[in-house]
Amino acid sequence: MRAYSFPLLALHDPPFQGELWEKRPSLRGYAAFVHIFPRPAIAWWAWKERVPVRVGTARRWYHWLTCTRLPKVSRRHSGLHETQLNFAVLAPLLPPSLREKVLRLSWSELLLYRPRLRAAGAIPSFVEEVLREGAYRVALHVGSGGGAPQWPLNKWIALASQLTERLPGVKLILTGNAAEEGRIGQLIGRAPHLPWVSTVGRLSLSELVALLERVDCLVGGSTGPLHIAAAVGTPVVGLFPATAAMGPWRWRPLTEKAHLFGGENLCLSCPQAENCTCLNQISEQAVAEAVIQQVRAHSGSKKL
Repeated sequence: MRAYSFPLLALHDPPFQGELWEKRPSLRGYAAFVHIFPRPAIAWWAWKERVPVRVGTARRWYHWLTCTRLPKVSRRHSGLHETQLNFAVLAPLLPPSLREKVLRLSWSELLLYRPRLRAAGAIPSFVEEVLREGAYRVALHVGSGGGAPQWPLNKWIALASQLTERLPGVKLILTGNAAEEGRIGQLIGRAPHLPWVSTVGRLSLSELVALLERVDCLVGGSTGPLHIAAAVGTPVVGLFPATAAMGPWRWRPLTEKAHLFGGENLCLSCPQAENCTCLNQISEQAVAEAVIQQVRAHSGSKKL
């Protein structure tokens, strides 16, 4: 797990215990080491430390030299959800009677394993005021952190305009990290009349969790906040490219409160850029309708 997402372990319900290693300590006493995020140097480290069971996918040549268990897992072209793929890597640690069952979980069964987060700590006062004032609160996660193609800004503006018109008193809360301030600045600058509330670069991860628990819906691409919102029980509307590695079949959030766009057909040519053909074909009118349905269906169960 990366450092920026480590606080989520403590916010899980129930909390998980974990350690974030800045340096490589001794692994003496550990029974197993599982390479979910494979790196050659880490694989050799676990090998040198002689951890008894070392699990790594058979697709990495260095795992054949450093690991004791080699599950055959291919993520990019498997067509499986990321949770199923992680279960496949963990399967060698399970009793034989459970391995086949875990590898054949249906979508409804996967939902039983969905992460659950709980809000902890206060929300900044400027956000709290917005949450109290808005008749409806819709979070928009416009960026992708560079990990996936992005829905064009003109479509985000068109979506925001429709939501403002059809949901009187709506607050459009923009989320994102400091690296996305430029993109968010362009968005606001092109439509300054809309009811934007920018939290970009102003929230800790725990504050973001608390915010997403309080909004009525989150709209975003294939990014972490989409999964965080799902984990706190907030409805989501997801915008996905259709590549093998990034489609909704692999990255859809584990929740029943989701409306997903994109991924109807596999695309082999989507670039990592603003001009992704698959995303450009997603209609802002259809997205607006999905958001309104989600908000009206679920806002009554939240404190407005």
